Order: sequence, then C-alpha cells, then structure tokens
Amino acid sequence: MKRAPAGIVPPMTERTRWTALLAGEGNLAVNDTLGFTIEDSPHPEEEVVFSWTVPAELCNAEGNLQGGVVAAFADAVLGGSGAAHLPDTHYPTLVEMKISIVRPARAGMKLIGKGRCLKAGRRVLFCEAEVLSEDGKLIAKASGTEIPLPLRA
Repeated sequence: MKRAPAGIVPPMTERTRWTALLAGEGNLAVNDTLGFTIEDSPHPEEEVVFSWTVPAELCNAEGNLQGGVVAAFADAVLGGSGAAHLPDTHYPTLVEMKISIVRPARAGMKLIGKGRCLKAGRRVLFCEAEVLSEDGKLIAKASGTEIPLPLRA
C-alpha cells in the first residue's frame, strides 16, 4: 500500500477519529485524568460537546479555576472538533492555540464546551471552542490550529 506523504491525510472513510473515540478505541488521558466528559453530539462534523464540573482543587485562592486549566478544557474541545474531520488512523495535534477568558469559572460550576472545525484541510485544521456556564454565559473562547498526524502503531 502506498503511504501518503507526511502531513497529508488520506481520503476520509465512514469511520472518523471521533467515532473511534466514542467506541472506546484509544484514550484521551487528559479527559480521564481531569474528568472531561464527551456528550452526545448528533452532528459532530458541525459541533462537538463536552462537559466538566470544576473541581475546587484546581482553583486559585479566590475559588476560580486557574486559566491554564480552562485552556486544557478548551484544548480537549478543539481536539474533539478536529477529530470529527479525520479518519480513525489520524490524530489532530494542536500546534497553536489562542484563548480569551472573559469571566471566571467557580469551583463546582458545570462547564459546557462546544467546538467547531471551521476549516478542515488535508494538512491543517482550524477549529474554535467556546467554554460556557451551564446557563449559557461565555467563560472563554479559543481558537486552534491542528495538524493531522498518523497514529503510532
């Protein structure tokens, strides 16, 4: 079988990286470690949804979630949105991310992460994520550039 040149994704199949993750094939260690939950996303090619309840032990002295941890949640959402556009043989590797945190997330608050892939090319994916409170208030907005890399055997 002829291999595609590095950085170029083979043609899509019915099975995406997202559907493989939902089937329990492969793990996302950060999701397991921090407790991020993948929610039902009827049309993941349009939007993926994650949820997470902020643990007190990851908050600062004011009781607000540390900014880097907000970024980790947004990163997971960005990766999920990219995964919905890749074959199950590839992984969306984040190479650049920008995040704006517009309001604090308090300990115990349930966060909803919604992600979309704005441009899914064969070499680069450009995705965005919103982190919202359960009542829909914007906590943070992130954008990220991802490159598809083949999974290691």
